[in-house]
Amino acid sequence: MKKTLVIFLSTILIFGCSNRKDQEENTQTANNTQSKAPMSKAEKIITEMVDEIGGQNALKDLFDVEYTYIYESPEGHRDVSKERYIFDGELSWAEYLERSDKMMPNYQGTIIQSYNGDSTVTTVDGKQVDTPEINKRSDFLRKTNFYWFVMNFKLLDPGVNLKYNGVRLYNGINYEMVEVNFDEQTGDVQDKYLLYINPNTKLIDQFLFTVKDYGLEQPFMMRVKYEEIEGVKLTTYREYALSNWDGDIVQDQWTKEWSEDISFNNGFTVDDFRLK
Repeated sequence: MKKTLVIFLSTILIFGCSNRKDQEENTQTANNTQSKAPMSKAEKIITEMVDEIGGQNALKDLFDVEYTYIYESPEGHRDVSKERYIFDGELSWAEYLERSDKMMPNYQGTIIQSYNGDSTVTTVDGKQVDTPEINKRSDFLRKTNFYWFVMNFKLLDPGVNLKYNGVRLYNGINYEMVEVNFDEQTGDVQDKYLLYINPNTKLIDQFLFTVKDYGLEQPFMMRVKYEEIEGVKLTTYREYALSNWDGDIVQDQWTKEWSEDISFNNGFTVDDFRLK
């Protein structure tokens, strides 16, 4: 909500107009109060969570980040990438330091992916690779890796719809359940999330999610662990397995992801994300 800056004139006119000005401001405040919809229970729970991790703008205030991202599949496939993001504009860049035979197996050399705010480009040893399959995969990874890093800070964004789903007992904790859906214009694909918010810590301990971009409507269960860095609480460890909407694990094979060597305020610019 934008605030109106009131300039007080240092003349006797201030005193002659002050009562009228106060009345106008009080009327405006009353109108704003009346027009603002009351916060739903789901919004209140998510607002408390966002405050607990540092606030909605905490990451934007840190401008950018660089870290090492490690991915391990249940089959033993391992990818390691150096990740860089600019939070304002959601720019996402990665250089693969180690990769399994599932990551572009037909290409040898250093792979770099970059989403520059307009499009995603992939290069191998500095040469662009442009095929529909690689373009889709790289675009998915750039946006997904970015989203997992920032997700908790974006749950109050426009286009995010929150619904309170009651209480669910899980591992001895009565979790507050919040369902998350997205407007059609929000994101490339509108996945569904079901969050487990711990009433004792106010944090999301785990959540169910779909991956509709690859036709996966059955949910996965994602469990997370936090680390506080530069005053913000980040999910630096994640593991997920196939589940159902009741939260039962139906395939006890866990993919693991974690982040190391996280550093903010590196001075990255948009030009750093434009691959030539």
